[in-house]
Amino acid sequence: MSIQRIHSGWNQKGKKRQISQVASALAVSIWKISKKTLLNLENEGFDTDTWTDRLEILREISCFQVYVTMNEITGFDDEKRIDFITDIAKKLNETININQVDLKIPEGNIKKKFINLLNDRLEDYSALEYIDEPSYKASIMLGNHLMQHMGELDNNWIRMYVIDQEVPKILLSLRKPIKSLVNR
Repeated sequence: MSIQRIHSGWNQKGKKRQISQVASALAVSIWKISKKTLLNLENEGFDTDTWTDRLEILREISCFQVYVTMNEITGFDDEKRIDFITDIAKKLNETININQVDLKIPEGNIKKKFINLLNDRLEDYSALEYIDEPSYKASIMLGNHLMQHMGELDNNWIRMYVIDQEVPKILLSLRKPIKSLVNR
């Protein structure tokens, strides 16, 4: 099946999608935004030493985006929202596991399973205020988590760079698929 056929089939007006299909599509967007953010960090000269570090950074950025998604989706009751976020988490977990195998990263190099990491991060982030966007503290928290996986070169600047440059880009990029896929 060609990409054009998949693309045009997805965009058919009025076609009902299952919640798991929408969650899967949003998970793909989250993963792409995470990869773009990692690339931005590396292009700015922030040092990532290993593939394990890069994968950990992708996981942290993905967790932050799931938190944003939880707060940005409207029109779902609590049960449907939980099911939706769970479906996103499953798809991201699958993607991360595939990448870990492809990059030949040993299981022992990964600090926590993605689902456990996501649960911990969502608990931490959810304790913070969210009014129209993540609080400044949530952005600091993301910067701190990323700082742990960056090399020593300019490591102390990563937090401020993430807050000032990358979080606004993440929000802008993530809100588009949320609006088009979920909040119609």
